[in-house]
Amino acid sequence: MSETGSERQLGNFTAQAAAYSKARPTYPPELIETIRDHLGVARGDEVVDLGAGTGIFSRQLIDAGLRVVAVEPNDAMRRQAEEVSGVRWTKGTFEETGLDNASTDWICAAQSFHWAEPARALPELARVLRPGGGLTVIWNNRDEENDPHLARLRGQIERLVPEFDFDYRTKDWETILTAGGLFRDVVFHEARHVIRMTRESFLELWRSQNMLTVIAGPERMRELSDWVRKDTAARETIDVPYHCVAWTARLA
Repeated sequence: MSETGSERQLGNFTAQAAAYSKARPTYPPELIETIRDHLGVARGDEVVDLGAGTGIFSRQLIDAGLRVVAVEPNDAMRRQAEEVSGVRWTKGTFEETGLDNASTDWICAAQSFHWAEPARALPELARVLRPGGGLTVIWNNRDEENDPHLARLRGQIERLVPEFDFDYRTKDWETILTAGGLFRDVVFHEARHVIRMTRESFLELWRSQNMLTVIAGPERMRELSDWVRKDTAARETIDVPYHCVAWTARLA
């Protein structure tokens, strides 16, 4: 999520911060608690939310009884959330967190690790973790396989923006996390959940799709938004199913 990269590669989080804060989904609380317990992290411990965006996952870590250091490179994203109680915000990236050596037992990256350069990020995260600490990378993916509307929408994306790639969903994250020998013992967790949105929130959700927006450009994004508006015209609320997946690795 380094802001020094090209706009096409890293996107424009500044322009989308408000939409991101309003529309992005939360994560299953039971999944967060399962991973916390797996790592032996106690209530009251301070953990790191890396690539924290507008603090969606940070707030849920607070609800799970933890104190949070939220690391986010984008100023506009941080401004959307800096008033969240119990969270200490700081500017940093996966590759340069700015955090102290051996300062936490748990680093989380929710919907963000696909922006990292693993070869540079993993040594940095290993430096920040205490012995035996854990790194969790987690994604909240729309469950298109089990929802006809989302399947149609994905078909429209593939038609309008064929160069857009959902590749992070199919990457071998266990191999990526353990490459270099800094992390080991990867455990996979998953959960399915449904989030009910108003039609306007669903439209905001698509306006917050940073990577898609950058690759599609304004004209194709308008065409996609128009299709979504027409497809949802008769619906006041929309139930959006999600498949939440997480990989947790221990510091070697």
